Amino acid sequence: MYTINLVESSIHSNYLNNNNSRIKLEFDLRIYEDTIQFVNISLTDQFSRLQNVLDIQVSAKSSYSVIKKTVGQIQTSLWVFNQNSGHNRWDWIIDSNDISTLEGVRNGDLELDIEVKAIVEITENGSKMIPIIGRERVRFSETDWISFIRHFGYSTKYGLSLPPSLLNDKNWIEAYDSLNDAREHIQRGKTYDALRQCLSVIESYIDTDKRGGPYSERVWEELLHDITPQKKDGIAGLFAGVATYLNKVGHHRNSRQKVNGNLETIPLDQYEAELLLGISQLVVTYLERLRTDK
Repeated sequence: MYTINLVESSIHSNYLNNNNSRIKLEFDLRIYEDTIQFVNISLTDQFSRLQNVLDIQVSAKSSYSVIKKTVGQIQTSLWVFNQNSGHNRWDWIIDSNDISTLEGVRNGDLELDIEVKAIVEITENGSKMIPIIGRERVRFSETDWISFIRHFGYSTKYGLSLPPSLLNDKNWIEAYDSLNDAREHIQRGKTYDALRQCLSVIESYIDTDKRGGPYSERVWEELLHDITPQKKDGIAGLFAGVATYLNKVGHHRNSRQKVNGNLETIPLDQYEAELLLGISQLVVTYLERLRTDK
């Protein structure tokens, strides 16, 4: 539960501050799929002088000095203060541009400043309308934050240099979902299985009855038939080259070297596997784009 102490911000009066009668906004934050929600929202004061909330604006500000902007949009509503309204939350909408900006500076947990501005009505020898303001820092654990941004096609910070328009593209997200099993293998340190799964996804875009598999540039001709010949050669070479690496390193054993009569696996460390998973993400996004356009 977060608590923000709200003080009077009027230039003509300092009533609340002089009377030590601060108003408090309390809330919890909950991540729900691709939305962050303010829940269990309440606005109270210790002397029960608060009669009404006339207006409230809530915004999130970056706590990083290199980013001087609001983060997303918090969709507030006064209905949450009416117990009979049925409204019990505010949605905090964050898009891929916000995520890309934050990921460029985040290191570990994410911290943001929540700023509240409101106009309230209190009773004290009559009715008074008072502007109030307050700020408090909130924190999202790195685990929760990464779980949230996965809905936007992010897996790790490796894709941060890519434009947000690509990371929020439906083809990128489709490729991300297709490679989910490969990422799970990577997380468990199963590097060969990760590369084999990447290869399997790439294979799914061609007719497996054709000779040569995805390692032959010829098998990509049907998918690329209406593309300029020189460009087609380049794309086919890209797809065939990545597939060949995944096959020779992730799938086949060393055909020229044996240990105790068994063929050795090709050396493959975690770093190399992560690089090829990233490359596969780009290749599968390209394949998905071509298939969609076709």
